[in-house]
Amino acid sequence: MLMNASLPANERIRVDELEVYGTTTQSGFPSVFASALSASSAAKTRWVVVFSPTGCEAALRELGLLDEETGRVKTGERGGGCGIRRGRRQTYVATIGPTTRDYLRREFGFEADVCAEVPSPEGVGSAIERFMVGLE
Repeated sequence: MLMNASLPANERIRVDELEVYGTTTQSGFPSVFASALSASSAAKTRWVVVFSPTGCEAALRELGLLDEETGRVKTGERGGGCGIRRGRRQTYVATIGPTTRDYLRREFGFEADVCAEVPSPEGVGSAIERFMVGLE
């Protein structure tokens, strides 16, 4: 909009886009995440919080949710939590905001249990609290 050609030249504002930061998945993430899942396997409830699109694929793969052929969530595991169940519901997934939530939907067919209204750790905490109260 700022550089829109339909604006008179004296009303246009030049915009230079610069990449100031980028996120990458650490090479050791899958094994560290698998260890965390193993260490928390006896917990009654656990949450996986996804903070950026970058780690989504690795997290879903370690949770055993991705179909190896399609790279999308396995058939029948698309609802909130995507069937992360072993007899009873245990693992829930939250996203820090709509960008990550929408990425999970679009790229993997995955529906997170909650999406923070405010993209912050506090926003995630509030969303999880509201969700858990609704389960009682």
